[in-house]
Amino acid sequence: MIADGPPQRSPRAERPSGGHLLAARLRARAARGGLVKLAFGTVFLIGALAHALSPARHDKVSLLWMTLLLIMSTLNVGAGLRSMARARRRRGRAALAVATAWGLSALVVVGLLLRR
Repeated sequence: MIADGPPQRSPRAERPSGGHLLAARLRARAARGGLVKLAFGTVFLIGALAHALSPARHDKVSLLWMTLLLIMSTLNVGAGLRSMARARRRRGRAALAVATAWGLSALVVVGLLLRR
């Protein structure tokens, strides 16, 4: 028996389903959002370091701003790492550890700069 042509496929088998496309779009959006949050965390850390290097670094207002910037930096880095982990379909356990290490190391660097 000779086949008349290539095997016929159903139209549904040729196109990916809408659910897979939506999931891919959501993962891409989560990854982009995670990168933006990581960038904001880095900018906040740079702001805290700039305040630590300023001439009026021991003023109460400067200390308050450095504290707030360090907290915002740590929170944004943690949220960004968690978003990146979710985009890659992984658990965010490592994100918590890395964000904690980020916050502690930033605190140590700012503390060292304040002692100068």
